[in-house]
Amino acid sequence: MGQREADSDGIEIREAESSDVAGIREVALQSLHASYDDVLGEETVEQAVERWYDDDALGAELDEEGMCYLLAVAGDEVVGFSQSLVLPEDGTATILWLHVDPGNRDKGVGTTLLKQTQAALSERGAEQISAAVLADNEQGCSFYEANGFETVNSRETEIGGETYVENVYGHEGRAKFESREYDGRTLYVNWAESDRGSKAPFYAAYSDEDAQDLFGWFCSNCESFDNAMDSMERLKCNDCGNQKKPARWDAAYL
Repeated sequence: MGQREADSDGIEIREAESSDVAGIREVALQSLHASYDDVLGEETVEQAVERWYDDDALGAELDEEGMCYLLAVAGDEVVGFSQSLVLPEDGTATILWLHVDPGNRDKGVGTTLLKQTQAALSERGAEQISAAVLADNEQGCSFYEANGFETVNSRETEIGGETYVENVYGHEGRAKFESREYDGRTLYVNWAESDRGSKAPFYAAYSDEDAQDLFGWFCSNCESFDNAMDSMERLKCNDCGNQKKPARWDAAYL
């Protein structure tokens, strides 16, 4: 994907390069402060950015297979970015983060960036796209809902010793649920609710089609439901060793 003209205001959408690390980090810092200081506190946000967006961590993610970083650029300044993980063999993609600098919000930058991100993920083979936002971030939740994403589920996540609700959103494409037989019962794999794995994604598996009773997780690497999660939410497949990788807030346990 090359550079693309996004709108008449001179916003350009392009893939990130190693030289963009500082700009990405600054946008993440300002965006997270604006969206989550009132919810999580400034210190938690500062620690999160320090861990996720230092030079080594971000450089490794830019080179990670399946990772897609798109930037919204005005002139030479990064004003927004999206970070997504796409698994074309599964037909799925997850938008891990979509940040816009607070000074450039309400100008259509976020919507343009989201649409271009969806197009890029579709080009890479994604049929189902999901995203997650803390429920307390009302602006973020409204943003996805206004852009055609539907609520798939809500789940709890731990941040800094506190429990928060995270809304999971999915976009039309691949069927949301697929029934699978396991140990004499029918389970429903939710393709729109996933967590990153070291070998392949884990998908939430429910005992009912209404996604009220979470049974566990489906390892897409070996198609197994035999997984274990410890008290720190570290998930591991007992059959193939696939392990949950840090993503979003669980990367810090601040």
